[in-house]
Amino acid sequence: MRFRHLMIPCTLVCIALALATAAAQTMKPEMLDEFDKKTGLKPVEIPNTQGYYMGKTHRGYNVVFTAKAGNVWGRYAARLTMGEIGREVGGFTAYLTGQQGRIGESVVDSPLDRVLSQYLGQPITVAIALKHNKPNAPRLDVLSDRATVAPQDGLPRREKIGSNPGYFYEEDAEFCKRVQGNAALMKRLKSLRNEYIRVDQSAVTFFFAGSEVEYSGLIRDHGDYYKMLNDLMDDLADFADAIQ
Repeated sequence: MRFRHLMIPCTLVCIALALATAAAQTMKPEMLDEFDKKTGLKPVEIPNTQGYYMGKTHRGYNVVFTAKAGNVWGRYAARLTMGEIGREVGGFTAYLTGQQGRIGESVVDSPLDRVLSQYLGQPITVAIALKHNKPNAPRLDVLSDRATVAPQDGLPRREKIGSNPGYFYEEDAEFCKRVQGNAALMKRLKSLRNEYIRVDQSAVTFFFAGSEVEYSGLIRDHGDYYKMLNDLMDDLADFADAIQ
């Protein structure tokens, strides 16, 4: 993975709601009920991890969502957590964490572990993984020019989505055309910023890392926090639906 320069403004926004997963175990029942009512997401446990997660079945696909504020979990705990997510959802996350079923594999010195110190230094990180169970899925990336993290296995650049969301990157032109033929998806993608979306043989994954101001802009461009989460899950499901 490569990292790009990131400007970090000092302006703070209200993070309490935006990072609801980080306090899921301490949220009042009425707050959890509202979260469930507006997004369908509920707290879920991933064994042997130190972190809070929410999940649901969205349009027939299993989804796991997590958000972190700053370096609130030590590097060792992050290794455990990311390793478990890798085993849980596979695909891109498994690649990042080294959890691909090889004998003697370890999260230590995995691609993600090598950048954890910088990754954890970002004020806000968000990850959503959707497992599609379509092993013939072609690789596709949606990558913002402002993304903090990007793939090592770069793909040919295709059409531009917008100045904030960036470009499609894809070798399979037909798959890219099917995705672009979804007008509702294309409209929603224009609300993205600082993102990296990856489609691979196991999952569709959304990743954001940036400042409070950048995260506030992501929420604002979607309308509100709950709408952002619903839109992001719909984005991932639409990519999965486009896989033949």
